[in-house]
Amino acid sequence: MNLNNTHRDIDLEASGEIKRNEYRKMGTYDFVRRDIERFFAHPEEAVVAPELIQPQLPKPPPEFVRNVWGSAAGVGSGDFHIYRGIRRREYTRLEMIEKNAEEERLNKEFQMKQKELNDLAAEKTAKKRAKRQMKKAKRIAKRKLKSKSECKSDEDSDCSDEQPLENVVLIEKVEST
Repeated sequence: MNLNNTHRDIDLEASGEIKRNEYRKMGTYDFVRRDIERFFAHPEEAVVAPELIQPQLPKPPPEFVRNVWGSAAGVGSGDFHIYRGIRRREYTRLEMIEKNAEEERLNKEFQMKQKELNDLAAEKTAKKRAKRQMKKAKRIAKRKLKSKSECKSDEDSDCSDEQPLENVVLIEKVEST
């Protein structure tokens, strides 16, 4: 078997879609399609879905540090390396705290902006709804007046089957702030 062939090429060789020695580079789409074809080829096999990778948090700072070192290496040859390790871990921890605070701040800003946009859209919708309802109420009132005038001209016809005008609801115009 030719090592230049990919898995998809091997699968397609059996169906005769491509030649045996033809090399075809696979992209992300091809890999996904190949996996889906494999899943459908053997539906009785269980599918393993990968779990979400949790972000790795730095270790909490030590509760008690016996010796507090400075950056001077006069204390001992190994102590400076210990100091550097502690300092690096602390900087990483502080950087993670700042990063989380920044993400939280951006998330709050986004939520506030979304709320403002939703409120604005709801206000606009309410205004248009009120306008439509007022227009509809005017149209119904106009029909009622027209039908009443026709009823007055036609004294012999029965006009009692119409709905009273009280059922028409007028909505007050929403003031924009």
